[in-house]
Amino acid sequence: MVGTLFNTVTVAIGASAGLALGARWSSDLKDKVFVVLGLFTLTIGTLMALETEAPIDLFLALVLGTLLGHTLGLQSKLARWTNSSESSDASSSSKGFFEAMMLFCLGSMTLVGCMEDGLLHKPNLLLIKGTMDLISSAFLAATLGRGVLWSALGVLGFQGALTLAFAFAGQGMDPSLITELSALGGILMLGIGFQLLGVKAQGLPQWPLVDTLPALALLPLVRWVHEWIPF
Repeated sequence: MVGTLFNTVTVAIGASAGLALGARWSSDLKDKVFVVLGLFTLTIGTLMALETEAPIDLFLALVLGTLLGHTLGLQSKLARWTNSSESSDASSSSKGFFEAMMLFCLGSMTLVGCMEDGLLHKPNLLLIKGTMDLISSAFLAATLGRGVLWSALGVLGFQGALTLAFAFAGQGMDPSLITELSALGGILMLGIGFQLLGVKAQGLPQWPLVDTLPALALLPLVRWVHEWIPF
């Protein structure tokens, strides 16, 4: 829970700074800072991905997971949900809260960070995410107002519950499987890094990171099949 508590505090501090400074945050500065965040995310993702000892399992889990995510329409459903919320007549504070929650909670870095914290008791990724959210929340609060500050409580509830769920599910889990799940999370982190840098996925408007998330659930099945059918 250390990572979630840190993330909650950073969102609160960043949002407070954004509310205090307001329009003095320039869009040019924001773009440059996000390039730095993208490069750093690529570095962390690479280090995590290199921990794998079964790259073929990660590949198959990613392919099968993306097929499942695409079939279920996870990415497109989230996009429609986001667009409908942005076009609604919600107040400025509620809109700021909603958009901040989606930015801080509905992403693969949140899932992987909570997974590592719950399974490995390593809050490192959530500490990194919290530092990134410190900057993001400042820019967001300067634009959307006080609702971004209230999203800190949402981060505490959502990420805390997710971390506890992983801790409960991971009791007795094979340590090698936990390592591979972390490595798979590193690959998803690479996608986040490229997205932050503004690198486009070929033929797609954005990286299909939400559609790839079922890969985390399918990896244990892929490893079990691989043990019975060597390939």
